[in-house]
Amino acid sequence: MRVLLMSYRGNPYCGGQGIYLFYLTRELAKLGVKIDILVGPPYPDPLDEWGKTYKVENLNIWSVRTRHLPLEKLKKIYSPFNFLDYLLTRFHIFSEMQTFSFRAFFLIKKILKKKKYDLIHDIQSLGWGLLPLKLFGIPIITTVHHPLTKDREADLMVDKSLWEKITTLLFYPLGMQSFVIKKLNRVITSFEAGVEELHKAFKINKKKISVVYNGLDVEAFQNNGQPREENSLLFVGNTEDHKKGLIFLFQALQMLPNQVTLTIVDEGPPAKITAQNLIKKFNLEHRVFFTGKVDQLKLIHLYSTKTILVMSSLYEGFGLPAAEAMACQTPVVATKVGALKEVVPEGAGLLVPDKDPQALKEAILKLLNDKELRTKMGLKGREHVTQNFSWTVAAQKTLDVYQEVIKKHRGNLK
Repeated sequence: MRVLLMSYRGNPYCGGQGIYLFYLTRELAKLGVKIDILVGPPYPDPLDEWGKTYKVENLNIWSVRTRHLPLEKLKKIYSPFNFLDYLLTRFHIFSEMQTFSFRAFFLIKKILKKKKYDLIHDIQSLGWGLLPLKLFGIPIITTVHHPLTKDREADLMVDKSLWEKITTLLFYPLGMQSFVIKKLNRVITSFEAGVEELHKAFKINKKKISVVYNGLDVEAFQNNGQPREENSLLFVGNTEDHKKGLIFLFQALQMLPNQVTLTIVDEGPPAKITAQNLIKKFNLEHRVFFTGKVDQLKLIHLYSTKTILVMSSLYEGFGLPAAEAMACQTPVVATKVGALKEVVPEGAGLLVPDKDPQALKEAILKLLNDKELRTKMGLKGREHVTQNFSWTVAAQKTLDVYQEVIKKHRGNLK
């Protein structure tokens, strides 16, 4: 079986899709699947060991004002798709998914002169360019960890002016995704409740949705045996993402004893300022610290040495930091939203209502004051992750979906 995977962003350190692409392709290759990858920037580390990578250009200019565009990007702006990107972004439209899919279409058209694919697997772009790809007679599936309606709801919640709300509505390509997703052969989502969320957001037939939990490198993510720091909380995630509910975490931290600190695994100012502004607002400068970008070894060290991982999310399509923390035997305090209700089992952490800083504070305090309970939760979390969230399991279940879709597609051609 030869499969082509498409991801408009590919670096394992840029977010969930890059991690998903890296580990899924590696494990599928171990199962005998021949892998090709079409990927946009930031590009992944070389995947040559198990797949052929085709790089798709994108200038990543949606958040950059024209006068601040670097000269090397200005020189490239007049190619057709780069110019389309430029025009759309000036109207506050996030065009990366659309233009990636069209670029991918023309590149795949060339590749198909030399190669044949049994299936094309899109990773959450749902761009217009997938529609003409269907003319090649290849089944197309997509992975959607969560619908962008959740991102839009979180942004609208914090928008203050009418103009901010208008730009938020323009930003998300929900009309495109809603139309395209219905034309694909299958949709994979990463948790059971995601089936209902996708049906609600896009009116897609639930029978076309398969659930495959995301994987985790359980061999790499293990407790490193270093001593735990007492009264030390950890947050891992994009601080510019309003779905993370950081304002509620900061409000909870305000109510906790002064010796309780919070380490954030993300960039702080000047690269990202939303969280820093909230920290100043709540007078927490002396208790909140940013690590900047970290490699995997450093991340594992943080999971292994901090007391508790906290996720104050308003929604999660999987909640990878919770699984990573549990793999390192670190208890989790998280909100009872999205996939977190499935990822964090009873006995491995405490789940609280979202948008409730008082509940967050009480759960955190309960664990800070009970070392024996934290140890038990850590062991339970490790056991749960190894049994349910290994990439070996995720790849096999994904391959099962591939085989089912290919069989059905070929049956329909007879």
